[in-house]
Amino acid sequence: MGSPSVAKRTFRLGNNAWAKPPSGPLRPARNSSRPQGLSTARWNQGFADALYRLLQLDENPVDLSILGKSRLHEFYYELLKGEAGHSFRNAFGVGNEIARSIEFLSSNLDKTVTIEDLADQAGMSRAVFHRKFKQATNMSPIQFLKSMRLNKAAMKIAEGQNVSVAAMDVGYLSSSQFSREFKRLYGLSPKQWSQTEKAS
Repeated sequence: MGSPSVAKRTFRLGNNAWAKPPSGPLRPARNSSRPQGLSTARWNQGFADALYRLLQLDENPVDLSILGKSRLHEFYYELLKGEAGHSFRNAFGVGNEIARSIEFLSSNLDKTVTIEDLADQAGMSRAVFHRKFKQATNMSPIQFLKSMRLNKAAMKIAEGQNVSVAAMDVGYLSSSQFSREFKRLYGLSPKQWSQTEKAS
């Protein structure tokens, strides 16, 4: 999929405006303030695609209302797991302990991961981990786990993968549970999501 207009677009993350050059690292947009401790990272294809798909929604208010939340989730997911993820997590108050649990989760989406597993990665008790995780991400660990799994499945479905296969690939053993939780997050069933993505 071509994305000729991406290089001319800017987007906002917090209070900072950014621009995407044709290739290479993230850089501050012209006339934006340079934040202290700025670090650069190479753009991988997943991040570039997620950003482009998010920016495309500017062109259609209906698409924005239906797909905006899910594509923003997709963008954040790609940002967190990419080369810039470590700096991003630190900048937004996600400590190294919580970052380790997020990295562990992103590498094991197809496996049964419990809150105890994540707490062990962070070296914390379940209660302390739950509190610090929510402070850092504004989501409970179980909400974050579901969100990451569903976002990954949504990307697979958008790429043409069968819904049942996508569900199994991110650890769902029950198709009905997957469909129910998918619709709760995206407002569309997996089948409707697939059809909408093909049409957009």
